[in-house]
Amino acid sequence: MSLQGRTGDSGQLAGPVRPEHRAGYIQHHGPGVQAIRRDILEGEQIYGIFGDRRGPTILIGITNRRVLLVDAAYEDGRVALTSVPLRQIVSCSYIVAADRPVTEATVVGIKVGRNMFEVSCTSPEEAQDVHGLIMWHLIGL
Repeated sequence: MSLQGRTGDSGQLAGPVRPEHRAGYIQHHGPGVQAIRRDILEGEQIYGIFGDRRGPTILIGITNRRVLLVDAAYEDGRVALTSVPLRQIVSCSYIVAADRPVTEATVVGIKVGRNMFEVSCTSPEEAQDVHGLIMWHLIGL
């Protein structure tokens, strides 16, 4: 299920689907996904696990309370599972080369304090899902 904007019968843009109306979107498998699933707390609803396993942040899990980042940015080959409460996220960005349209972005930047985590997604639609889920919480809807 994509969060991209849709038009209703009236032709007006309907906007992204509210996170609460999503079923857990998990199409990935492997150790990072298992670590994210194992770390879900009682009462926490997972909205999805995203990422194409490239770059320093190889996967991201988004729940109703936090973002879980599988971070492989360590020089010595270590991997970290980092939990960030949604309220600590400062901003969310689409990142794309200057000569490409922002609508084609497959990388999402998530700013926590002064740190930017970049997750590479499998498609522009997946990047839009990640951005939309985080933005629902940032703007307090």
